Amino acid sequence: MLKKVVIIGGGGNGLVVAQIVLDLIKTGEPIELVGFLNDNIPVGEHIECWPVLGAPHEWDRLDGNISFVYALLSVGKMKVRAEKFKHLNIPQSRMATVVHPSASIGFNVKLGSGVVVAANAVLQPGAKVGNNCFIRANANLGHDVALDDLVDIGPNSTLCGYAHVEEGVQIAPNSVVRDSVRIGTYSTVAAGAAIFKDVAPGATMLGNPAKRIR
Repeated sequence: MLKKVVIIGGGGNGLVVAQIVLDLIKTGEPIELVGFLNDNIPVGEHIECWPVLGAPHEWDRLDGNISFVYALLSVGKMKVRAEKFKHLNIPQSRMATVVHPSASIGFNVKLGSGVVVAANAVLQPGAKVGNNCFIRANANLGHDVALDDLVDIGPNSTLCGYAHVEEGVQIAPNSVVRDSVRIGTYSTVAAGAAIFKDVAPGATMLGNPAKRIR
């Protein structure tokens, strides 16, 4: 059965998702990118070759066989991002999970709905990923890592075994999180940071070893 997908977002993250869909199509996956929902671009205009079908809050006007990927993201605005998604009231059953064909997914990994896994990401056995998470290219989730909902894992980041990342956390590129560390809700791990201790909710961590800067 053909899986029809609409991306909530635009250029940038939205086109990252679009590329994953295109690469899945090349492998024979029965999936189609129908278009975008976007607040700033009028209906009928295009993002690359795909039409804008409406604004995000108009999702329920589309056919019931369409699934959605939430690709809105601004650095440092993860709580705003989460609130926007929750206000849309899209049932999780309508959220599409898309996994790049080059990703390596362990045999007992659990993926929630609305998850995006980009090229060459590695999810080791026992990893659990919540709803609407974005795992970017070359990220490595160690065994038994847990991500809560709406987490963004940056390219080339490594989360060691049993690390737990709470809702709305943003982990920037090339970061390392030590095993069994817990990262609190809506905190930010800056690019290249090395996390050796638990991180408080809402904190911004920078450096190696990482220190709280906000």
